[in-house]
Amino acid sequence: MNGSQQLRPEFDLFICHASEDKTHVARPLAVTLKEFGLSVWYDEFSLKVGDSLSESIDAGLARSKYGVVIISPDFINKKWAKRELRGLVSRDVEDGGVILPVWHDISRQEVLKFSPTLADTVALDTSLHDPEEIAIKLLKQVRPDIYKQHPHSELERIASGEALNDLRDEIDRLKSELSEYRCPYCDSPNSVRIDAPADPEEKHWDIREVYECGYTAFGGEIESPCPSDPKFPKLDEYRLETSENPDEPYLKWSCSAIPKTEMARRLRSFVESGETEEEARAKIFEKYARLSKRWDA
Repeated sequence: MNGSQQLRPEFDLFICHASEDKTHVARPLAVTLKEFGLSVWYDEFSLKVGDSLSESIDAGLARSKYGVVIISPDFINKKWAKRELRGLVSRDVEDGGVILPVWHDISRQEVLKFSPTLADTVALDTSLHDPEEIAIKLLKQVRPDIYKQHPHSELERIASGEALNDLRDEIDRLKSELSEYRCPYCDSPNSVRIDAPADPEEKHWDIREVYECGYTAFGGEIESPCPSDPKFPKLDEYRLETSENPDEPYLKWSCSAIPKTEMARRLRSFVESGETEEEARAKIFEKYARLSKRWDA
């Protein structure tokens, strides 16, 4: 490119196509190229009737090193396509072959009738290669550095999705292995994992696990529940008792939350004090909200 168009490209390539060719050609081509590690810009170039082809391609080329144009019957039937593409091809010749044509369901005679200059440009044809094979050929042209890093068989694995499936399987395996270090209710990470005695004589030991959410388990049994556990105790599982502290000059009242259920006992009881009975009870609600992480409790 020249003049104001000599900008540092943001993308390796863009894909210009008729909207009718998105599903069978443009999308699989873009997805495969991205799997190879290329930066691809293509969604903004789905052309509809009335779109300005030259403006779309000019905008794409200004941000990309190469432009892939999918030539098809739907493409050449777009309004103004022939007139605007003629100017584009002329500029492409001047700038050194930045346009990479892909023919789809179209003959050389049709392309020749549409644009004689474009018909003389070496193109990839979907009747001879599927989108994955075309992506490999484009990779070799656009990013030879990446192409040389991989054997052709490896590129075929990536293009077919086999490599991506292998990666997903490995991620699933690692997630399975790491699941024991995550809270089973909210996926919070484990913060403490130690051996601890299970009896006063310390004859039997087991593992105590503490998670960042507050969930604690000992020997696989819940010691303190996770706030995301559906069985996490509700405030009505506590009996609230208030009492006056005559010897206290300021915090004259206390409110105790006494567990009524097994899960509430595992969370623990708690006591708060205040200058008035209402303040002490309000602090109990605030304490529960902090423990349950439900500030609207």
